[in-house]
Amino acid sequence: MYLKIDENKQNRERYKLFFIIYFLFMICLTFFRAPDLRNELKYFLITDQMLATKNFVVLGYFNELYPDKPPIYFWLLGVIRSISKDSFYPLALIFGSVIPAWITGILGFKLFKLYWSEKMAYLSLAIFITLPYLLGISLVLRMDYLMTAFIFGALYIFFKSYSEKDKKKISFQNIFLIYLFIALGVLVKGGAAIVITILTILTFLYLDRNLKYLKNIKPIFGFGVILSILGFWLLLISTSSNGNEYISLLLGQETIGRMVKAKTHTRPIYYYIKNLIFTVLPLTPFLVRGSINSLKNIKLRHKWKLVDKISLSLFLPNLLFFSLISGKLDIYLLPLYYGVVVIALRFIEHEWSGTKESICKKILYINVGIGVLCAVALPYYNKNYTMMDAIKILKENTQNVYSYRFNDAKNILTEINKKSLDDLPLDELYKINEGELLLARKKYYKDIPLQNFKEVYSNNEYIILIRE
Repeated sequence: MYLKIDENKQNRERYKLFFIIYFLFMICLTFFRAPDLRNELKYFLITDQMLATKNFVVLGYFNELYPDKPPIYFWLLGVIRSISKDSFYPLALIFGSVIPAWITGILGFKLFKLYWSEKMAYLSLAIFITLPYLLGISLVLRMDYLMTAFIFGALYIFFKSYSEKDKKKISFQNIFLIYLFIALGVLVKGGAAIVITILTILTFLYLDRNLKYLKNIKPIFGFGVILSILGFWLLLISTSSNGNEYISLLLGQETIGRMVKAKTHTRPIYYYIKNLIFTVLPLTPFLVRGSINSLKNIKLRHKWKLVDKISLSLFLPNLLFFSLISGKLDIYLLPLYYGVVVIALRFIEHEWSGTKESICKKILYINVGIGVLCAVALPYYNKNYTMMDAIKILKENTQNVYSYRFNDAKNILTEINKKSLDDLPLDELYKINEGELLLARKKYYKDIPLQNFKEVYSNNEYIILIRE
């Protein structure tokens, strides 16, 4: 018995050491990332505009309203931007993505440890945080991981209370926290926080034949909490200039519009199923087999362990829901990935019970190996496929800058300390004066009358020319 206790303690210490090292590894990577032009640098601009106008509820992007995203994430970015503009990007990645990713992982670990062995729960956390796709997402400046952290906060409180259902009812404090976390998730990213949390809980209670337990979390009271918080936010918006127009866009094209007919990222219904094959690697074969086995045995769900019911509830109904929505991006499925990991590991545990830990550790080694290779390749990627060096050149040059067929180029304005960056059509390039610069994507290089320009800089994606 004492040997077993010592072994468990040693396992915990080894995992904790691994988590500390991997966390520091991720922190280091944030200082080597170059921001993405289309989205991340756009967030820089929106944050700067919010701070300049001191309008913290109606967001703007140049002269346009920006109802695409709720405000909480930009409030976080605003605080970081105010503290340190020079180190803004790595700090924003750390507090806006890396730390929420780890919070999500820890909450997922604590949730599944309630209904699973501690060893497997530790392995699930290790594989979750090292999964190559999730490592990449945690190093991107987006609000999805922060929303996911709030979703998992709500789910952990629910399932922790459910594990104690024979001892006591859910306390009022826990009920309030469930709905508070859902509302905060909505204010970070949108209505997905409500859908994912409620669908997961409902599906789990259906699989566990205990739908009557739903009354314990007082759904009417809960929706009242959510609506009160969101209503207060909308009230604040309505008191601002352009507030009513902002609300109209927010509740129209950014909610119903994205579900029924998205203006961007429209994909076929099978999009997620096809892409999951690649984004969950190296877990793909285990996820597929595990999901098929669960569906084949759905009639025997009364014999399933709770860990299987929770993981399937987190994954399958939400996958179906997002597949039916018009606008699709792989990152939208981020809150489902802990369920993906558990389904895959449960299949391994069932099929190879004697060697399950060995197989899981091999998967972990593959994940870590891919992560290290990506880290090594990051400087090459930055140099050849990002605007990192181009921004430095444009920032040092005092001349005006223009772009050709490159509307997203305006997102670098605050980084290069320029007041304007007009995007010119081909027949207006003659307006560029001697010594002024032209920025373009490399694929349009041949369109430009090169007899009038000289190359200043280029990589595999972008080119800077100077008018002679």
